[in-house]
Amino acid sequence: MPLITSCPECNTQFVVKKEQLKAYDGQVRCGTCQHVFNAKEYLVKQSRSKKVTPTKVEAVLSDISLNPDTQTLPTEHIEMTAPDALQAQFNQDAPTEPATQEDTTAETQAATGTAHTPSFLNDLAIDEPVAKPLRRVPFSWPLFGLSLFLLLVLLVQGIYFKRTEIAAYYPQTKPWLTQACQYAKCTIALPNNIDLLTIDDSDMQEHLTYAQVLVFSSTLINHADFPQAYPNIELTLTNVDDEPVLRRTLKPADYIHQAASTDSGIAAKEEVRIKLQLNTSDIAVAGYRVALHYP
Repeated sequence: MPLITSCPECNTQFVVKKEQLKAYDGQVRCGTCQHVFNAKEYLVKQSRSKKVTPTKVEAVLSDISLNPDTQTLPTEHIEMTAPDALQAQFNQDAPTEPATQEDTTAETQAATGTAHTPSFLNDLAIDEPVAKPLRRVPFSWPLFGLSLFLLLVLLVQGIYFKRTEIAAYYPQTKPWLTQACQYAKCTIALPNNIDLLTIDDSDMQEHLTYAQVLVFSSTLINHADFPQAYPNIELTLTNVDDEPVLRRTLKPADYIHQAASTDSGIAAKEEVRIKLQLNTSDIAVAGYRVALHYP
């Protein structure tokens, strides 16, 4: 007498054999909804008085082994026939589930014999451009000579525009620069870094002999490690409200009486004492301001 079991999920009935139940302790898979259940627990009781006409069912019962060491038995295909009327009624009563996109894809791949390629294999399959090896350019003597010439021109331009600073920081190069300037029609002037010059110890007094004459005295200090050109001294006289009433710009020739000293500039770390007499006429002077600058 055949055994009939019913799927607890979709109520589909299947004909099973005792050998199948013994193989894996009754564990089977429904061929309709793929649910795994114990066929022994859902056996359908059959009446002896009424002959049960089996329904044409086509399902694959996949046995599941609880022992990982046991090999999977081959899947058995069971097919039974029934009258057309019963088959039509069974098809109406049996629940149907809409096929998902994954099932449709799986069926299409199974029909075409192709398998889904994992995403990491797709990434490896992308055609990536292979870097071509760099082609070695043959050496060109004309191009090398042109590059060397342009580099030399750039160096000469830098020396020309920075000749004053070069001569100040590297005094041993000054004779060569002076000789080169004879051909280039240029001169090497003294540096004029106003930040390295200060005027200190300033004082303004009335002349002891002459009226309306003021005596200005101060000290000019060069803090640089090289000689610098003498700056212009701007002297501003103010009234009692600290408003300018007289301003004079004193050039190096006005406060340095030796022309040779003016041309050679103020030496490195040198202090030069300055003393001037100013005629104020009838202007009332109460104070003064002094500043240094280059023309």
